[in-house]
Amino acid sequence: PKAKNSSFSLCGLANPKGALYSRSDHRNRNFRDRRRRIHWLGVRDMNWVQRKIYLYNVTFGLYMLDWWERYLFNTLVIVLMWFVFYNSSRYVTEFYKRHLS
Repeated sequence: PKAKNSSFSLCGLANPKGALYSRSDHRNRNFRDRRRRIHWLGVRDMNWVQRKIYLYNVTFGLYMLDWWERYLFNTLVIVLMWFVFYNSSRYVTEFYKRHLS
C-alpha cells in the first residue's frame, strides 16, 4: 500500500499540493460545510416544501402572528379557496352543458 503522505489522490491522478484527500472529497466537504452555514436571511437550507411554506409565511406576514392567529388565517384561506374552486367548477359544468354539448 502507498504511504498516506503520497502525492497521488484516490483516483490515481497526481495531486500537486500533496493533499491527503481527492478533489471529489474536497467538493463533498465544501457541500457539507455549505449545508451547515446559515443563509443571510437566518434560515438553514430547506427542502422544497419547507421553502414554499416559509415563503408563504413571509409573503403574508404570518411569521409574526401567534399560532392561533395563523391557524385562523389559514382556515379562512382554505374556506375561501374551497368557495372559489367549488363555484368555478359549477360554472364550468354549466358552461359546458349550455355551449359545448
